[in-house]
Amino acid sequence: MKAMKLARPGGLERLHLADIPDPGAPGPGEVRVRMHALSLNYHDYAVAAGAIPTADGRIMMSDGAGVVEAVGDGVSCLQTGDAVMSCFFPYWHDGPPPDGNFSRVPGDGIDGVARDAIVAPWHWFTRAPRGWGHTESATLPCAALTAWRALVVEGGLKAGDSVLILGTGGVAVFALQFAKMMGATAIVTSSSDAKLERARALGADHTVNYKADANWGKSVRKWTGDRGVDHVLEIGGPGTLPQSIAACRIGGHIALIGILTGSKGE
Repeated sequence: MKAMKLARPGGLERLHLADIPDPGAPGPGEVRVRMHALSLNYHDYAVAAGAIPTADGRIMMSDGAGVVEAVGDGVSCLQTGDAVMSCFFPYWHDGPPPDGNFSRVPGDGIDGVARDAIVAPWHWFTRAPRGWGHTESATLPCAALTAWRALVVEGGLKAGDSVLILGTGGVAVFALQFAKMMGATAIVTSSSDAKLERARALGADHTVNYKADANWGKSVRKWTGDRGVDHVLEIGGPGTLPQSIAACRIGGHIALIGILTGSKGE
């Protein structure tokens, strides 16, 4: 069977399609899943590029979807034939996060889901939404759940709130959809007017090209009557955080997610 491996971190040219042994039948507490679709996140690129340290020979990718081919003894929550998607944090079952790092994230601290079939503990997977295809389901674990946790679980997003969303990547697009579905005002930034036009088509109420408007934080604040936004989905990192703070109201909520501009700063 095939797997996509990273010979060593440092660039996409170090990825290669490798032959690996078939994992065989699942043991107690395990499932065997045939993978049908994967989704790319910036996290996967960061691992391949070496921005996030990982081991040589790592099997790539955190997010995928497929079908359960077999279940081991003691597994009752999944059955053969179930459509499933992977879990980004397969060892975080409930309560506060058990890890402060990515040491047990597939495609990062442990081998990922970019392979024909996987035998793993049952909690690596959960049922996919009814009526969704594998391609759709594969987009949920990293991007959608990050946006949901940032805005809803941690931020308490509600109708009438205002949300500033940085960029138009996977997390941002899910955040835009969640904000509009819950009756919030959505403001989206990008350096691309074409992408901003697409964001407006998805429901963005205001958009700003941060290349054309160096003080976009002040512009966002003006749109709220100088009150500031209730929520910021902060994806840029140290290069964008000062503007995000300027745009946010007193007592507002900033979810620090991304490292697109680095991992250090004032």
